[in-house]
Amino acid sequence: MIATIVDTDALLQVIWVSLVAGVGLTASYGLAILGATRAVEFGRDGRVMEAAVFAVIGVVGFGVVIASIVFGILTLIND
Repeated sequence: MIATIVDTDALLQVIWVSLVAGVGLTASYGLAILGATRAVEFGRDGRVMEAAVFAVIGVVGFGVVIASIVFGILTLIND
């Protein structure tokens, strides 16, 4: 009876997509913060290569966050 009322495939898809988006977006934001702070810290210490690596990590993390926001907005607009 309940199987005809609830679409379990759609429900499971919502659950796993929410988990992936929540963990992935949080981790990406964390990488952006880590990269930015370490890049500044290593830059002040004169460790240019390490600063550059962490700057790239920060930019990639920030790019993933921005891309996720744009993807969410486009998904809402197109549906």
